Amino acid sequence: MKKVQLLLLILSLVSFRSFGQDGYLPVDNQKKVVYTDVASLEKTKDVLYQNAQKWVVKTFGNYQNVVVSENKQSGKLVLNSYTPVSTPSFEYLRYTLIVDCEDNKYHVTINEVEGISKSQTVTSIGKKQNDEILEKEILLKTESGRKKKSIAEEALKQAKVDNDQINQAMYGLLASLKLAMSADGDL
Repeated sequence: MKKVQLLLLILSLVSFRSFGQDGYLPVDNQKKVVYTDVASLEKTKDVLYQNAQKWVVKTFGNYQNVVVSENKQSGKLVLNSYTPVSTPSFEYLRYTLIVDCEDNKYHVTINEVEGISKSQTVTSIGKKQNDEILEKEILLKTESGRKKKSIAEEALKQAKVDNDQINQAMYGLLASLKLAMSADGDL
């Protein structure tokens, strides 16, 4: 009977997760975190590419330090950079950001996301973080002792804060780029 109840609990948590419950990261079929954005704008590939270049300078300062590959003809920029975050586990996020421009459209992908702790430990960000939240949610639901339940609640809260801050940082980058790509004049 307990196995059936545990199975139903797991299935209900998984179904809630699929509807975008807080604390989860977007994961692709290779179990890696991937953020994407596609937008249609009434701009040529060259204008979109120039807007992306201006955004890189404005956002990161030194263009040469972050751009690892650029191809104006294909409209593609590839960046490797860091973004500060304030999570219990990480101080910075390191990632690859790819901008593909074409006439009237651009596509952005952020992948290869890694968290860097205060001790300079590097952690690949992916499905593991989502699985940890799921495990902590199950533990919290099944814990009956007051003290252990409180500890489980705190651990779950910390894991969700980590993921929420990662999401906020990456979606913030995408939003900032979207504003720059739609700009008509100087950024």
